[in-house]
Amino acid sequence: MSSHLEVLESSLEKFIENVRQIGIIVGDFQPQGQTVLNQKINQMVTLMQEIEKSKCHVQDIQVPLEVFDYIDQGRNPQFFTKDCMEKALAKNEQVKGKIDVYRCSSVFIEKRFGKFLL
Repeated sequence: MSSHLEVLESSLEKFIENVRQIGIIVGDFQPQGQTVLNQKINQMVTLMQEIEKSKCHVQDIQVPLEVFDYIDQGRNPQFFTKDCMEKALAKNEQVKGKIDVYRCSSVFIEKRFGKFLL
């Protein structure tokens, strides 16, 4: 599975770089650059075909919507997992505290009223 992701990632990176180069060529277009522009456009079509082929291998991957929020906010999506882990640890500590309070109160009630509950 990871090899399919790596192929897709590589194709996307090449595609983005190719589009960037096309933008530079078109932005300062010179007639002698037509051949290079044609090659870049052909490369772009080939890369789009590669991306299309790898689609079937990654269709079952689900991305949490919050990751797209990270991207929209200009944050690195790789920090999403780190932030989720930090939130989970904080919630775990909170729940652990509640459990400890419950245990203490249960012991207190049992010691205080246990003889009446029998």
